[in-house]
Amino acid sequence: MSSFFRTIGWGLFCTSSWTWCIGMWLPVLLINRWGWPGFWAFAIPNVLGCAAMGYVVGSRERSEQLVERHRGAMRWFSLFTIGFQLFWITAMLGDLGWLMGGGSETLMLMVVPGVVLVLAGCIALLPSTAWLVLATLLMLQVAGTFEAVGTHFMKQIGASGTRSPDELWGLLPLLCIGFLLSPYLDLTFHRARRETPSTHAFAVFGLAFLSVLCFVTSYYKIDPPAPFGLIVAFWFFQVVFTVGAHLRELLATSKPGPERWGSTPWLLAISLLPVALVWITWWLGGHRAEEWLLENTYLRFLAFYGLAVPAWVLAFMGPRRPAMRTGRSMMILAAAIIVSMPLAEIGMIHSTTWWLLGAVVVICATALLLPRPATSPRSTS
Repeated sequence: MSSFFRTIGWGLFCTSSWTWCIGMWLPVLLINRWGWPGFWAFAIPNVLGCAAMGYVVGSRERSEQLVERHRGAMRWFSLFTIGFQLFWITAMLGDLGWLMGGGSETLMLMVVPGVVLVLAGCIALLPSTAWLVLATLLMLQVAGTFEAVGTHFMKQIGASGTRSPDELWGLLPLLCIGFLLSPYLDLTFHRARRETPSTHAFAVFGLAFLSVLCFVTSYYKIDPPAPFGLIVAFWFFQVVFTVGAHLRELLATSKPGPERWGSTPWLLAISLLPVALVWITWWLGGHRAEEWLLENTYLRFLAFYGLAVPAWVLAFMGPRRPAMRTGRSMMILAAAIIVSMPLAEIGMIHSTTWWLLGAVVVICATALLLPRPATSPRSTS
């Protein structure tokens, strides 16, 4: 495969590995609350932040250094991402099963996570070239589904939604630090940075991912029947790809060492806990509880990417000299994350989004004010 096509392929690989349940569902929630401004507040920092990662890291060697020094944090990023995808697809398709009736929700809840894991485990063993082919096929699926769904629902999106436009400014800093910094702990992005022949693969990603997000707006109000089935297929195969990509990286970074932060089997076992949460909530409360679970608990997952991940990146990966990773600094950072979580809960779910500003300030101030060594050679960051 020529360098040109490999560059395109790795750009599309990043597009599919980053098309999570965040990109496939959060824009819908933000459009409901703020209309088009909510979508662009999500899309712009997301696309620019992720595309910039490939250029900021700079070289294959730099990516290898970062993975070696932050392997544990990156592995837990993958663990959390796998768990989040399994949680969301199980809850969504369980909800779809309820709409279908006839006990279909129980079948969906029991079967879906297992099928996703089996398929993801199979593709995790594939060579890099096969991954590039799969990513290209998924982009063709997006294009075909976009054509089938059309722009009817996009045209119904207005300039405002159910929430005050001013509240979007309370959310924006959280979106920015989350999307600008999360890619640096994403092992699939580091994989692409090391294997692509050109950094411009990340520019390809930016254009392709923006087109995927625009497609997501096309099903903003769509309901069963067809073409809803095409949307479900899009969700399912993208989740399989993302889970498989992160499972592949967990296996690739599984060698014993002080920075591993747990064996791969244990991490995978932990990643299944969100599925159990869906099952318990469903059996205790039925469809009404499922509706609560889908939105509120989904939003709670986002605090990891909007607060915990940025805290680590700002403290130990830049932009200033990395902080000293001592037990004391780790405890201070953990305390800041714990303090910020209730603020995020209030701002995202229970009250005005202005509470989120407090969470962002706590995280950024703590991470940037941790003690730094007097000198910090580039090789130690």
